[in-house]
Amino acid sequence: MRDESMHRLGEASRPTPVERVRQRLAHWQQRATEAERNRTLSQATFDELFDDGLLELVSPRREPLDAPGWPMLMEASRLAARACASTAWMISLVGGHAAIAGRLSQACQHRLFENGRPQLFASASVGPHSRLSADADGIRVNGTWRFSSGIGHATWLLLNAPVTDHGGTPGPERMLVVVPTRDVEILDTWDTCGMAATGSHDVLLRDVLVPAEQVFHLEEIFAHRMSELAGDYLYSVPIVPFITTSLLGPVLGCAEGAYASHLESLRQQKTPASAPARERLAHSAAQLSAATALYTTLVSMLHESGLARRPLSMDELLRLKRDRSYVARLCLQAIQRLVKHAGASSMTRDNSLHRHWRDLQAMVAHRDVHWDSAMLGYADFVVDAPACPTLITP
Repeated sequence: MRDESMHRLGEASRPTPVERVRQRLAHWQQRATEAERNRTLSQATFDELFDDGLLELVSPRREPLDAPGWPMLMEASRLAARACASTAWMISLVGGHAAIAGRLSQACQHRLFENGRPQLFASASVGPHSRLSADADGIRVNGTWRFSSGIGHATWLLLNAPVTDHGGTPGPERMLVVVPTRDVEILDTWDTCGMAATGSHDVLLRDVLVPAEQVFHLEEIFAHRMSELAGDYLYSVPIVPFITTSLLGPVLGCAEGAYASHLESLRQQKTPASAPARERLAHSAAQLSAATALYTTLVSMLHESGLARRPLSMDELLRLKRDRSYVARLCLQAIQRLVKHAGASSMTRDNSLHRHWRDLQAMVAHRDVHWDSAMLGYADFVVDAPACPTLITP
């Protein structure tokens, strides 16, 4: 009993993830320019992320497991992005993949975590030459897969695609395969104007056999689990709304970091800021305040639905997509205004405002906050739905 009590006391006294991020912010900010130049976060930063458990906030092997990890993941990544958006991306987007591992079979989870060390799960997008093909012992993986953030420090790679037949025709179902990164060749392809330090290189796999125990039907893994599973709600509710909303933490935090950088530069000017400069600052502050309020609403909605083990309705899902795109748009507009005012003299590689601006533009280009598809999807639903105002809310 004493050992158990001491363990609980230790857990209670340990800093929260947000507090751990706050303790690291100064170092991450100091390293951000070099990380962008090197196109990867430093080993020191990854060591800190692993040591602080910030890549395991939704892992099925974290302690304690009974507390929901997703809201903390969102806030930890939001705070981290004020210093370095790429570091925040590792926490929310790449670290968030651990929740998928928590939905796999127990046999597979045992294999993933059997060495007892923290694991990092990267993913990659299907490319024109990506192939999954059936084999008697599992699935064979071939080809180039794109945009694998954090692959240089990952231990496992999650891939999904339809399985093609002998003629190369894709089947109707998408499969999820879990590949050890030792079987992956990293291609030096990630050289971008924003989020460069995520190291999101393409990867090449040559006839890699994935055993059947590490192959799953994607829809079954991502869908609602009818039986309530122990632990985090991310292991039972439909997970896609959570995964696709996770980038809002880095987006909002990055915009907040850019705003803070610009405000500090105005304070350090030898001459007082002009009235137009102050008006633009206030306008951007108001937009970020609105973005924060909407962000908070979305996180709360998802968290409450998770606690209730309830899938989102179609109305809620389309509003979620609409509103997270609007949060991204507000952040983009707020910082674009400040960048325009800052002038040409600020356009240097090591200028914090412009580094945040580059990162923000890259994140807002992500498909999960694509403006046209989100707005048109919602508009089509409300215009074409049967007339029943009580079922459709703004």
